[in-house]
Amino acid sequence: MLWKSLIALCVIGAALAEQTPVFLWGANSVAKPSLKTVPQAEFAEQLATLLEDHMVVAFQENGLSNKDFLCSNSQSQSCYAQLQGVSPKTYYTSVENPSEALRSVAARREHNSIDASGKLSSPAKCSAGTALFVSFEDAAESREQTLESHDAAIAAISKQFECKVAYLYLAAPSTAPVVQRRTRRDTAATTGGIMWHVSNQFQIFYTALFYNQNPITVTGISVTNSTTPSTKFSVRLDTSDTSKPITFDVLYNGGYFSLSNVQYDGNTFRSSNVNAPTTFSFSCGNLTLDSNAVNNMYNTLSFSSLQVQAPFDGSYKENFVFGDSWDCVGFVTPGILMGLFVILLLLVIMFMGVCWMMDINTMDRFDDPKGKTITINAGAE
Repeated sequence: MLWKSLIALCVIGAALAEQTPVFLWGANSVAKPSLKTVPQAEFAEQLATLLEDHMVVAFQENGLSNKDFLCSNSQSQSCYAQLQGVSPKTYYTSVENPSEALRSVAARREHNSIDASGKLSSPAKCSAGTALFVSFEDAAESREQTLESHDAAIAAISKQFECKVAYLYLAAPSTAPVVQRRTRRDTAATTGGIMWHVSNQFQIFYTALFYNQNPITVTGISVTNSTTPSTKFSVRLDTSDTSKPITFDVLYNGGYFSLSNVQYDGNTFRSSNVNAPTTFSFSCGNLTLDSNAVNNMYNTLSFSSLQVQAPFDGSYKENFVFGDSWDCVGFVTPGILMGLFVILLLLVIMFMGVCWMMDINTMDRFDDPKGKTITINAGAE
């Protein structure tokens, strides 16, 4: 029964694995037979070697297949006119889970996206040992037009990096979220509350602010840039009590902005969960920040209907519209965990049932109809 269980697990693992084409250029790589699937572990070892002195940029195309590389436009020209001229280059027809292989060996991972204009949504720094995953926004175009525009965007972006970079063009994992173009919409009720902004650098909205359940009135906002304004600046919210301003730092790291070192009335509040991509706005219906315990008592700083964004992008206009909401509620709620537990339990029961059915065998001995019958003598006492 054990070997049958192992066979079933192998079949399930093979079904979950993804074999997709990979186009690699910008660095020398080992060629593989076209009819052979490159295992995930082997491809990960190759990427680990590249990450020692290269930055790896992975362009993830939704639904990429080998057929796409034969694409041609209405003028019978290849959809990949720019990629055809790169060198050195290697094409793998089938690689097992290439995105997961890169994630497993990259100590530093960043995520970015290419907008409709063919530019990166947020600036990217060139750093050896870093894996940058870049996704595309889906537009309402034909497949040929989409691939052609993506080819031009890849060629333009690859010229922005000055260090040693190895590029990958591969299929986006089926479990990855699809980035789609959509019209801008308000992600929070920005009426009936208080809005503060400093040019195109920082913007915050809330409906109420409390310190230990006591309301706080903010009278002004100011920003102080650090020596590296591209990665950090400080915000000061003046209150009606001029001796007690609210101060915090806004940091930029890997395409995300975050709040840190939040202080008020001599207390420092924990704010590690306040972070979002720079193209999104952090949103939370009720956000409560706790301070460290003093005499077994905690101080709290609470925002109602909070929305905040720091684009770290000079192309934004003053008093810009908030980006799509990046909500403070986690993606995995207790209800989801309960549902996953029930599904896992049912899968275990089904797996055991299948194994038991596979172990059913026919009888190896039968009664002989021509033989002597069994006689049991029973006497009355």
